[in-house]
Amino acid sequence: MVDLNTFKKQVKSWIRDNPDGTLGDLRDYCEDLIPASQFTAYSWLIEQTVGWYKHILDHREITEEQLEVVD
Repeated sequence: MVDLNTFKKQVKSWIRDNPDGTLGDLRDYCEDLIPASQFTAYSWLIEQTVGWYKHILDHREITEEQLEVVD
């Protein structure tokens, strides 16, 4: 069984350590965190995490664009 709290902490740490990481990079990292025997049962967690990270990346782009307008 995957410990969801540990998974979340590892993902947050990855995001801090990889500020320019892509969605594909995060997906690969998440897939490595889940044991192969449990992959099917937890594939939803990967999809949810990647969707959350996409939201973060989209928000970063909007914030950067707003900062450019102010400058």
